[in-house]
Amino acid sequence: MRNLLVQRYAAYVVAFCLIGTSVIQPAVAAMISTETAIDLENRQEQIGRINDVLAQENVQNMLVQMGVDPVQASKRVSSLTNDELQILHQKMDQMPAAGTGVVEVVGIVAIVLIVLELLNVTNFFNEF
Repeated sequence: MRNLLVQRYAAYVVAFCLIGTSVIQPAVAAMISTETAIDLENRQEQIGRINDVLAQENVQNMLVQMGVDPVQASKRVSSLTNDELQILHQKMDQMPAAGTGVVEVVGIVAIVLIVLELLNVTNFFNEF
């Protein structure tokens, strides 16, 4: 008798599971324009280039000296708006291609600090 109840209960559970998994969820997809796809690709390239500069040891040392966590700064780069990212990327493009000197590192750190200050991540400029 008990074996029959267990079999019946198991059959109900299996039937319920099969019915529950057979419900088809609609797929939500949308077309994006070519311009949007290019903008997304450009954004990823800009973020990658800025993070490459932030990963340099001399830039990280300057960030630490100024009280900014390099990991936090790198994370904040990805949360920049497209306009802020474009401005930061243009400033980096104006630097010499031969390498990053002291003046360029100071410039990059200053730009990063200004952006972080605008995003209310740090209070670096309030200390002065």
